[in-house]
Amino acid sequence: MSKPLEHAFDHPFERGMRNRRAALGDAWVDKSVAKANAFNAEFQHFITDYAWHGVWGRPGLDWKTRRIIVMAVTCALGRWDEFEIHMRGSLTPGNAHTLSPEEVREALIQIAIYAGVPAANTGFAKALGIMRELGIEPPPHPADQSWHPGVGRSVFTSTRPKLHATVREARHGQATHTIVLSHALGQDGSMWDQVANELAATCRVICPDTRGHGRSQIPSEPLSMTELAADAARLIDEVAGGEPVVWVGLSMGGLIGQELAIRHPDKVKALVLANTTSGYTAAGREAIGQRIETVESHGMGAISTSTMTRFFSESFRQQHAATVARHQR
Repeated sequence: MSKPLEHAFDHPFERGMRNRRAALGDAWVDKSVAKANAFNAEFQHFITDYAWHGVWGRPGLDWKTRRIIVMAVTCALGRWDEFEIHMRGSLTPGNAHTLSPEEVREALIQIAIYAGVPAANTGFAKALGIMRELGIEPPPHPADQSWHPGVGRSVFTSTRPKLHATVREARHGQATHTIVLSHALGQDGSMWDQVANELAATCRVICPDTRGHGRSQIPSEPLSMTELAADAARLIDEVAGGEPVVWVGLSMGGLIGQELAIRHPDKVKALVLANTTSGYTAAGREAIGQRIETVESHGMGAISTSTMTRFFSESFRQQHAATVARHQR
């Protein structure tokens, strides 16, 4: 009596099934596989082998990237059934390498530019419906209180002289600190954009324009360090709710931070000082005075090039000319 045939272990299929379950979840895969019949079983085998093992099993891209690629392609082509399958798999807790609602939102905003607003609009609606099913619906938020996360909310003090600042709220959970980034002479709060965006992952970040810079009020007379420290204290009261902050000061911003800590110690939790000083020598004051006279006589352009040589090394100026030009303007 002959023995029954033993089927060889199908490694590609099993690897594909492992990836398919990890990406979409056991419940959906079990439901899909249960529908296999004499008509479509070969197709089930085909997509499990070639798609889920042959493509998803490649190590060249991480799974988050692959999920976003699938989201973009299915959204752009209007393959909404497939879009929903993968969106649900991407958002379901417990699946491998899921996407956060924030990551889905950013991908859909990018899709709006390259695949069209109608496609992204439908994608947002379907993603939101899936979030509701999964119990992760985001809370209400007024549309007129939304701002670019890479810039922050633009605010002005209610008291005068008017001071301008941008505020980035912590993107992930409760802010661990409120950080104020104070810029150098001749710059404004935008010089901190890259640093601020990094810190805003877990911290509230405030980037003020020192009076006479950016969008803050221009003084009619020279300002003392005491006045700038008073401005800083007022800004902390109005924008940071009076709570002590981590003050990060570069050059002039470091001078202001030191004066603030001396005169208003209750406003400062910590000081981070970079390329600054506690006071200028006679020679230093003379050099600054000469620069002031040059600007008053010939404008900012007369010192902008020499200022860039102090801000940036020669190699940086050669390799990143556009960045230097932006700061020089």
